[in-house]
Amino acid sequence: MESLAGRVAVVTGGASGIGRALAEAFVAEGMQVVIADVERDVLHLVAEELGVAGIVTDVSDAASVRRLADETVDRFGAVNVLCNNAGVGGGGFIEELSLADWQWVLGVNLMGVVHGIDAFLPHLIASGDGHIVNTASLAGLVAGPGMGPYSASKFAVVAISETLRTEMVLRERSVGVSVLCPGWVRTNIFTSQRNRPDALRVPERGVLEDARARNDEIRRIVDEQAIDPTEVAAEVVDAIVTDRFWVITHPHMLDAVENRHQGIMEQGRRSP
Repeated sequence: MESLAGRVAVVTGGASGIGRALAEAFVAEGMQVVIADVERDVLHLVAEELGVAGIVTDVSDAASVRRLADETVDRFGAVNVLCNNAGVGGGGFIEELSLADWQWVLGVNLMGVVHGIDAFLPHLIASGDGHIVNTASLAGLVAGPGMGPYSASKFAVVAISETLRTEMVLRERSVGVSVLCPGWVRTNIFTSQRNRPDALRVPERGVLEDARARNDEIRRIVDEQAIDPTEVAAEVVDAIVTDRFWVITHPHMLDAVENRHQGIMEQGRRSP
């Protein structure tokens, strides 16, 4: 996709963080933009500020995402770029987690991507020149303690993205696919609980000291090392234009990925 001007982009989780930065970047490129978010008031405020369309959407609900696709096509006639970006954070050691914790994180981070692909892929194929960007994370390439559901969802998003890109090539579809794997970015992900549905809330539970210390350490690192979402958005725009699959915003953090892969190779090849 050599030029984005005049194309139509949809960004889920578009009212804050990376999503908002993506919307701003697309507007600057001359695109028609639709932002979707579950936070109604903030969504409408941001849509007005950016001069884009805003559609309230719960990505964990397939019907809600289908409505987003239908309303977008009804208004603009087509969709060229889809950013499955909505996501939530969820921490805690696995032995402390409830099924509701897993359902909430996987419902948004994983099924939100699945619902987006299901609802929008036919329109992207029909456009003759489409592109999907799925937001994963470096936590989708390397797992760590206290992030079980989050990492599980992001590993899955990476796998889905790799599979979809290969399938689009095999079927000679004019739909590119990129997977965004950011490291620390200044977003509202640490306050994700504000949007957790009541049905998936659980009573307050005690938190083990090691889990609390882990969360405090992550917050400290984010405060010190996080990049601005506009830097991420610039990388995504370049990936769409150049049809680049991997969008890695923190290449210096890839040493951990390399170490993981080296461990797989060494232990996998070891004689039984």
